[in-house]
Parts: sequence; C-alpha cells; structure tokens
Amino acid sequence: MKHTRDAAFWAATIGLAPLVAWAACAIGLGLAVREPAVDLVVLALWSVSEEVLFRGALQPFLGTRIERRLAHPGRAGFAGITLANLATSVSFALFHLWRHTPLAAASVFPISLVLGYARDRTGSLWPPVFLHLWFNGLLYAASWLGMRPG
Repeated sequence: MKHTRDAAFWAATIGLAPLVAWAACAIGLGLAVREPAVDLVVLALWSVSEEVLFRGALQPFLGTRIERRLAHPGRAGFAGITLANLATSVSFALFHLWRHTPLAAASVFPISLVLGYARDRTGSLWPPVFLHLWFNGLLYAASWLGMRPG
C-alpha cells in the first residue's frame, strides 16, 4: 500500500510539474531570461542552496523541536503535511519576498509543501533537491519559450 501511495506521489509530482510551470508563466510568474547558460547555473545553485537551508537544516530542526514539545514523533497533519513542513514552507515563501512580488512569493508555498513532503517521506535531502531543480528548470524553459501572456 505504501509503495503504491509513494509511486502515485512521484508520478503526480513529476508529471504535473510541467503544467504548473506553464500555468505560472501564463499568469506572469515566469523567470527572467537573459543568458541561458549562466541563468541555468545560477538557478541550479540557488535551488540546491535553498534546499540545503530549508529542507536540509530548518525542517529537521523544526521537526525535532515540534516533536519534543508536542510529544507526537513524526505526526503528520492534513494530507500528510507535518507542522515542521508547514512552518518551513511559510519561511520559504517569506524568504522569496526579498526578490519576488508577493504573488510570486506566495506561489512558492504549495510547491514548498510538496518539497517538504518529499523530505519527510524519504528522510533524504536528495528528492526535494531533484524536484526543486526539475520544477525550476521547467519554469525557466516555459519562460524561455515565451509561454506568457502578451
């Protein structure tokens, strides 16, 4: 049963990412495209750095602190989202305000929940790193291809 649920999660996450990236561009949340080779390297470095900070450090730290206070180890709330993932995702969205519009920053919140869920499900940093790179690469490709209004 767990294997089927995990397979469905990965298939949906990987399969729906192109649609989400296209939709983000369609509503004006695409990425700036200047020099593709440089842009992709910078985007990859940011993606990995964000995952190390948020899913590699903050989420496990919060998980330990929350579990200690609530005495509910690994307990997940709605749809398997842990309180540590929820708090990390709020922080992740707020972090994006320094460089993005409030709408763009808020739009990373649900994506962050998926990244955090992958971290919680696997106990590893690699799945959210891969998913973050995958999504940002698709968002960049959609932006580069001009999948925006106007």
